[in-house]
Amino acid sequence: MTESRKAKRILLVNPWIEDVSAYDYWLKPVGLLYISSILKDSGIETVLVDCLDRYDADFLFSGGESREKYFGTGKFHEVVIPKPESMKDIPRKFKRFGIPEELLRMKLRSAGDVAGVFVTSMMTYWYTGVVDTIRVIHEELPAARIVLGGVYATLLPDHAAVKCGADFLCPGTGVAPVKRALEYLGIDVLPREDWFTALDPDYSHYTRLPYAVLMTSLGCPLRCTYCASGKLWKGFLKRDPLTIADSIERLTGRDETEDMVFFDDAILFGDFKTLLKELSRRKIVRRFHLPNGVHARLLDVEMAGLLYDNNFKTIKLGLETSDPSMQLSTGGKVTNEDFFRAVKNLADAGFTAREMSAYIMLNLPGQKVEDVERSLEKCGELGVYPSLNEFTPIPGTVQWRTLIEDDLFDEEIDPLLLDNSMLPHWWKGGMNASQVQALKEIEWKVRRSLDGK
Repeated sequence: MTESRKAKRILLVNPWIEDVSAYDYWLKPVGLLYISSILKDSGIETVLVDCLDRYDADFLFSGGESREKYFGTGKFHEVVIPKPESMKDIPRKFKRFGIPEELLRMKLRSAGDVAGVFVTSMMTYWYTGVVDTIRVIHEELPAARIVLGGVYATLLPDHAAVKCGADFLCPGTGVAPVKRALEYLGIDVLPREDWFTALDPDYSHYTRLPYAVLMTSLGCPLRCTYCASGKLWKGFLKRDPLTIADSIERLTGRDETEDMVFFDDAILFGDFKTLLKELSRRKIVRRFHLPNGVHARLLDVEMAGLLYDNNFKTIKLGLETSDPSMQLSTGGKVTNEDFFRAVKNLADAGFTAREMSAYIMLNLPGQKVEDVERSLEKCGELGVYPSLNEFTPIPGTVQWRTLIEDDLFDEEIDPLLLDNSMLPHWWKGGMNASQVQALKEIEWKVRRSLDGK
């Protein structure tokens, strides 16, 4: 194959997750799928290997199981692997989640000649999965140049440069890192700047697509101390509601795609009501989900009614904490009054306790057990499912910097240890594992009581 033809083909890889636990809670590599669309729009062919695709045709053909639970979510295939040295004293098994290694190797060998390999990354504490995926790519495609981008590469670029084995690092979001990657590979094209407003994520790579993840906006106008959105996106960009409706309508052409999931950081700050009205007008019937902690302050009576009319089955409200002082100190995202009003609006519209739930942060610095207990109790009184969300210190956030300055963390700490499942086993600055487990048992008790009503 000639060099010019090689330059028209790029392999995209969504890596394994390595952790003590992981679940496919609508985990699609949306950023990588947008990159696929950007590259195709520039005349470049793309090939996708998604290590986390539970419905991969080769995986199912070889005897794998999709392990679906509800609304397209489900359990990943998993294998126990040796623990990294940093977690040797933590009493949990370490696992790799995603397609088996031999299947990944087969897919890489069958990818053909490519100009380069783009690998994405998600959580900073999942970096070992990125390391092992890149190791396998190097072994199977020794001549390929590997470019690493994504959230981990953006929040911890120095760590990624040392640990991951990529040939070139592309931190950042949007089209800028794509331009740098193409320049590094010697591909002379100019990707479009209006990629988000003009293009859809490229789901054509999937042979079976039970759910699709959508974005109506990028970034968030708020600056919560524990959130990295402001670090990843410098502004707040909205997409035209009619264009989004067109995207959804195209996805309904795939009969198996029954669930549509919105993963915006601040979806109610956009033109979401306009979109919902357009979906109703077009009579688009699917199950819709809002799993990313919507802002209760903006969930008024009209919004609640539109959500109900459009068959939304998952609505996660961002309560975080019921302590007014902690609400204010973490960014002022919500007050108890905002939350109470939003729950009433949803209940009055017809939503059940299981369909509307409240994210409650667990193990925030300075948080008391009693605060979480009160929040759980309040959910039970209001008839809304509690959903404990264990605190993870995210590099680059205000909260992270405060913890470093207060000597509660070493800035050089292995990011793996910051995983919320491991933090209670060693961190002396928060709740221990027994306290966390006791609060989880209260959470399940509240849920069971609501199920019985």
